[in-house]
Amino acid sequence: MAVAKSVATHDRICEAAIRVVVRGGLLAMSLDNVAKEAGVSKGGVMYHFATKDKLVEGVVTFFAARVERMLLEQIALDPEPRMRWVRAMLACLSPQPAAGRGARRSEELSPDIQHRFMVAVLAAAANAPQLLEPLRQLGRRLSDRLLADANDGLEQLLLWLAVDGLFLWQFVGLIDEGDPLFAEIATALRQKAGLPPLGGESPKRPARPRASTTRGRRHVR
Repeated sequence: MAVAKSVATHDRICEAAIRVVVRGGLLAMSLDNVAKEAGVSKGGVMYHFATKDKLVEGVVTFFAARVERMLLEQIALDPEPRMRWVRAMLACLSPQPAAGRGARRSEELSPDIQHRFMVAVLAAAANAPQLLEPLRQLGRRLSDRLLADANDGLEQLLLWLAVDGLFLWQFVGLIDEGDPLFAEIATALRQKAGLPPLGGESPKRPARPRASTTRGRRHVR
């Protein structure tokens, strides 16, 4: 009973810390702020995480483990073995569950919270690269599992890289969710994974004007 209570408190502290990071960035994740957000004493936080560095390390590890568990839950609910890793990833990152898949996800790790927490961690990792180690370990485990599938493991890995590339473009400001191109890319990825588009048909980009074939020519009258 005491062990279960301790684990529950540990998780509540980590979830509170993620909310603090999402609102104010990683620098806002002080022991005091997290204690207030979690509704525990500062001593209660320090019982699980003696220093801020330990808290940051523990929260990133917790985040990686929760994301992995969400993926595995999605896979367990998917009766079709082909491409289900990519479907699971897209279901966890989509603003609504995939139709017919019975998707479930933690309210604490909604797609928006996942994205903003990852942005904060990536930004902080420039000065503290060790912050990415739990995420690297998660990536290695998932890629090993994907490549163990002789049927479409490599294809799913390629689609995963495409999802990560889209996230990277968002991170550096090359694209955002309001861009029609974003909806096109998301729809194309979902189609390749065997999922319907979100929210109906995606908007189309305006057609680019064709370059004039008379450019540089002299008009003869």
